[in-house]
Amino acid sequence: PAVALARGEAAVRALLESARNRAAVYQAFEQIGGAEAACSMARDYALTRYAFGRPIGGNQAIKHKLAEMMVRIELARSNAYFAAWAAASDSPELPAAAAAARISAVEAYEYAAEECLQIHGGIGYTWEADCHFHYKRARVLSVALGGTGEWSERLIAALDPAGAESH
Repeated sequence: PAVALARGEAAVRALLESARNRAAVYQAFEQIGGAEAACSMARDYALTRYAFGRPIGGNQAIKHKLAEMMVRIELARSNAYFAAWAAASDSPELPAAAAAARISAVEAYEYAAEECLQIHGGIGYTWEADCHFHYKRARVLSVALGGTGEWSERLIAALDPAGAESH
């Protein structure tokens, strides 16, 4: 026995759209977790790696990279929480919230993974450090449900349905 989830083309399209938005929200949380792990890995390495008698974490450039990681992660987290609320309450704001969560989470994880590699230097690309795992996962997740260009168009369409046709 089977249960029909939707009948008719419009209902099926609406169901698939809702499922895709919800998948974007769930994946945003995965990306935020990965970004936090990459950020922690970079911070820990910066505090233990010494160059010229001081930890490299004392350098302003490293501090700025770590701070930028945290800013992007917190922005993504805020967007993901709002999108989770929109999904849980079946809010009409779900399409815009899911797109914003998706875009910010992709950007946060990609930035954190790339900068984690940079902070680790040459060792980050080897099997001695696990940075490359985050980089690979960030790249895969960035296109798994469509790239940020597609989600940007979805965000524009959700915010301005009348002007979306001109983009």
